[in-house]
Amino acid sequence: MDLNRLPHLSEYIGRRRAEAALDSEERAHIENFLLDERPPQPGIDLYAKRLKDKAITDLDNWIDRHKNFTAEEINLGLTEIVQPWTFRAENAINHLRDIDPRLYLIRVEDANWLCESIGISCMDLDTKIKAFQKGDAKAHDFLNGVAKRWNSERDKRPMFATTELEVEDIVHDGPANWAEQLRDRLGLGHYSPLSGPPHEIVLMRYTVQEVLDSLGDGEAYPAIPTALDSNMSPYFFPSPIPQHNNPYFGHTVNLSLVDKENDYRIGVELLHPRIDYQAEHFFKMGVIARPFAMPLQQARNFHLPWLQLQTEREDFGAPFFGVPA
Repeated sequence: MDLNRLPHLSEYIGRRRAEAALDSEERAHIENFLLDERPPQPGIDLYAKRLKDKAITDLDNWIDRHKNFTAEEINLGLTEIVQPWTFRAENAINHLRDIDPRLYLIRVEDANWLCESIGISCMDLDTKIKAFQKGDAKAHDFLNGVAKRWNSERDKRPMFATTELEVEDIVHDGPANWAEQLRDRLGLGHYSPLSGPPHEIVLMRYTVQEVLDSLGDGEAYPAIPTALDSNMSPYFFPSPIPQHNNPYFGHTVNLSLVDKENDYRIGVELLHPRIDYQAEHFFKMGVIARPFAMPLQQARNFHLPWLQLQTEREDFGAPFFGVPA
């Protein structure tokens, strides 16, 4: 990213990189902004408005000011006329216009939050999903009611998803801990219970065509994620502009515990506009009971060479990871 238009951020990053006390999460945040070459200039200019008034004092201050940007440009309310920055014409370079509309997408949602917000138990939701998939009409009506109430509370923020093809080995007849394996594959490090109750998740399944139809006459193309498209996350890793054809997807940091780079498997992600959920979209529920075990910096170090290989960009990240260009 061109930090020349973000002088306060450039000064903060330069100062922090010169200091020794950088933990893996702050290092990841800094690397993401240094590495990300996808945000076009209009997006950087929008971001600059939230950083121009005064110097960034520390990481919390940067995260708060980044949240101000996402609150005003990304996580928009349902009544907003404009689309999130991600899907505006100015960001067209990152839109996936050639994606196959027949592809099924998988999105992970927080079942604990959903069930608490509408006053049902996760067990009840799981039972209704299984009953609906066996043809129970009453379960269909119940899930449509859940979806209707849920849709009324959801905003227009871009939705992270992966393809069913990418995770079919996990979500179809997978092992008992399939939900934790999916968390790791998709780099969903925020689902990592260190204590207290486990995280319950619900998978939503729908087609790209449903996404394309979601805005009627408006544009609804999925997009490759950048550092500007959501709140800051150390589990995000920007995808470079490839040497040849633009890829269909972004690439998730895999948090599966491996000791060797050759055993690492890069994941797949994309962003798409909000769709209204329907009963047919409820796919299955799972439980995440253990934290991920892969050290974050090791996962990111393994991720980069595979990213360079897939995009034919051996130069990508070289100045920041100590790899010769």
